[in-house]
Amino acid sequence: MLEVTGKVTGVYAGKQNGGGKTEASSAELIADYGLRGDNHAGRESKRQVSLFAQETLDQLLAEGYTVAASALSANLFTKNIKLNSLKPGTRLRVGETLLEIVELRKPCRSITRIDNRLPKRLYGQCGQLARILIGGTVRLDDKVEVVADERQLRLEF
Repeated sequence: MLEVTGKVTGVYAGKQNGGGKTEASSAELIADYGLRGDNHAGRESKRQVSLFAQETLDQLLAEGYTVAASALSANLFTKNIKLNSLKPGTRLRVGETLLEIVELRKPCRSITRIDNRLPKRLYGQCGQLARILIGGTVRLDDKVEVVADERQLRLEF
């Protein structure tokens, strides 16, 4: 089974649609629901948790963009995982939780308020949306492991 390991570099939740999110040291992820206290929880089966690559944020800052992680409306920031290249069906063990990638996250119009160039700049690099298969608490510095993708799961059963 494929195993690639990274870590959680940021945990965020927000109560406003289109608004920024508040940083936390941990969050509860509820299976088939979402991140407790986040405005997207329970609203859509595909948008239970959003993930963003720390490397993408670091690159934006290096390019001179003035953007805070909290303004990007993502729930979990990851490092050392090729997040933007993961295919739907890929599963991630994040701390004690298990997530399944559902689709690429598209830049939303709320990031235009940060910089009107960001939607175009982040196209294809805005992270992933995932559903929560096994809930639990996710903490800063938790290990993130790519454990399987849909093709591998079919081969295993």
